Amino acid sequence: MNALMERKKETILNSFEEASDDYWKTLGEIATSSRIKLDDVVKIVLSSREFLEASYREKDGEPVFTTRNVYRKRASFWQKLLSAVTDRIV
Repeated sequence: MNALMERKKETILNSFEEASDDYWKTLGEIATSSRIKLDDVVKIVLSSREFLEASYREKDGEPVFTTRNVYRKRASFWQKLLSAVTDRIV
């Protein structure tokens, strides 16, 4: 990943850290909260191991993502246990 994309990735990671609301976001929500073009968000999120995709989808079928760090901080023990047991986090 080039330096520009690395900076954009850091911006996305920071937007998750700063968000006080639900930590699972669609790609469109990530683009909006980080103010980065959707195309770049898609490339970054899908190519980086720093993001997790949930096994469930939004009502409209869109996948939702979070960062590994935010998941560790905000998910409850029971959510983590259930995810581990059912292998629900990709």
